[in-house]
Amino acid sequence: MSVAIREARDSDDARLRAIYLAATMSSYGREFTWLAPILSDPGTALEKVEWTIVAVEADVVLGYAAVTRSHLENLFVDPAGQGRGVGTGLLVEVEARLARTFDLVTLRCLHANRDARRFYDRHGYTVRETQTINLHGRPAAAWLMEKRLG
Repeated sequence: MSVAIREARDSDDARLRAIYLAATMSSYGREFTWLAPILSDPGTALEKVEWTIVAVEADVVLGYAAVTRSHLENLFVDPAGQGRGVGTGLLVEVEARLARTFDLVTLRCLHANRDARRFYDRHGYTVRETQTINLHGRPAAAWLMEKRLG
């Protein structure tokens, strides 16, 4: 089967939340154990963004990317779907859409998520600066990364 990319729908919300929880805890949950109850709480909203796309295989959402202006706010893949090109497919689609309007894409990658850092490095992203962000009410170190488009 092949993975298709489409616009996210309201009906995808529960699945996006499940992916967010699973991918977060799999990637850096050992360091940030306090995140599990926050992300498991149905009252914890997903980040507000301008648009979201999903990767789907056989009607199952495997991952999503969420964007505001030219900033990739989130890219999460269900751990069961990782290693199959889902994240790359989402990233390529985000970059293609942004390249129509913008010259540069940015994102933040947590220092706790070394696998994500290697993923973005492989895809041509470079570190602009290190920042401290607010992660559900707590400080977390992150790289602000960027890539020229076009």
